[in-house]
Amino acid sequence: MFSTQLAKRAADNNPIRVGIIGAGKFGAGLVAQLSQMQGMVTSAIADIDLEHATGAYKASNVPSNALQRVGNVNAMDDAIRGGKPAITEDGLHIIQSDLIDVVVEATGIPEVGARMAYHTLMHRKHLVMVNVETDVTIGPFLRRLADNAGVVYTVVDGDQPGVTMNIVEWAKTLGFEIVAAGRGTVFYDDDRIGIPDTVPQRFGFSQEHIERRTINFKMFNSFRDGSKAQIEMTSLANMAGLPPDVRGMHEPSVNIEDIARVFSLQKEGGILNRHGVVELANSVATDGKTMLDNPLRMGVFVVIRTDHPFTQEDLAGYNLYPGGNGKNYLLYRPYHLVAVEAPISIAKAALYGQPTGTPLPTPVADVITVAKRDLKAGEVLDGSGGYAVNGLIEKAEIARAENLLPLGLAYDVKLNRDVSQGEAISYDMVELNEASFVLKLRRLQDATV
Repeated sequence: MFSTQLAKRAADNNPIRVGIIGAGKFGAGLVAQLSQMQGMVTSAIADIDLEHATGAYKASNVPSNALQRVGNVNAMDDAIRGGKPAITEDGLHIIQSDLIDVVVEATGIPEVGARMAYHTLMHRKHLVMVNVETDVTIGPFLRRLADNAGVVYTVVDGDQPGVTMNIVEWAKTLGFEIVAAGRGTVFYDDDRIGIPDTVPQRFGFSQEHIERRTINFKMFNSFRDGSKAQIEMTSLANMAGLPPDVRGMHEPSVNIEDIARVFSLQKEGGILNRHGVVELANSVATDGKTMLDNPLRMGVFVVIRTDHPFTQEDLAGYNLYPGGNGKNYLLYRPYHLVAVEAPISIAKAALYGQPTGTPLPTPVADVITVAKRDLKAGEVLDGSGGYAVNGLIEKAEIARAENLLPLGLAYDVKLNRDVSQGEAISYDMVELNEASFVLKLRRLQDATV
């Protein structure tokens, strides 16, 4: 149905006009995918470094002399009307344009994401939130803003929370119980203390690749120090209503064929204390150094359960991997295609007013801030993927009861006491930046859930 509707938009010369805020690896990849489609167009890109915005268009064969650099919303509108791709340093020019249908926020920075998201929704535009760092900090509040404005707030298809949510929704629709849902990881025993400087070595990136794909070392370090997986599963938790079983999740080393067995209740030979949780399947063996034989890697999974013997027989007959004494079965997808599949969320919002996934009004999980190393009073925290802290998922009620600092607020705040490696950091251990916009929205969220 998407392709039919998009073909009609193209035939009517009425494409979905997309504005992208943040032209890093994801943003450029999305421009590339949109350039191959009909019925959608990248009308504008905002990035504080215009070379990144220019490079995103250039990679999709848009010549530099065809771009229109704009400094205000009127110039933005003129460029779009004239069919010229617009670039700007200010995302508000995209948000304020009456000609943009869907805004994609892809900066990865909670403070920026909060501002861009708030203004997008207040201008009654659909918002595709790639910035999961912001989503896990204030997503339920943003969802309520979107509902009040009559627009869509959604995570993005192609990224692991969205891809997993698609499977969860499929399973729930068919009446299956969700035992566990999550993603694969590649998590070595020394990754937790990883720092941005080691990204080229850990990922095997050449200097040419780093420059051409505008690799953000801090963002990529969050993939390897564990924080990103914790953040993404918190996003999934708050969409699907699936809290973690334990702080940080179990994250066992597990091959694909063993996932349904391992993610079953302890009394059924698994490791879980309860059904209905988010989890991680580590692709690295228990020695912390070598890869397993048949791991999930960067794929996603959902363990479903049925008590009906006919359905159990069918699922086993179709070769789904079993667990839970023959009642649990594995659904999985061994890949996710981040920017490649993102246009599905754009189309779903613009054409049908539906999200790929959106937070429930009340969160069930939070990402707490944990010291990556021994920290001294006076040190300034640098958020996800940096040098000072990691993020770990925790049940929302425990995070509230222990007054724990959300990772999305652990940027540019100073410690007022020493903190030991692995210690959870609470609000009263830091001096908050009272001018922070994301802090203001978080307080509004906390006051209303």
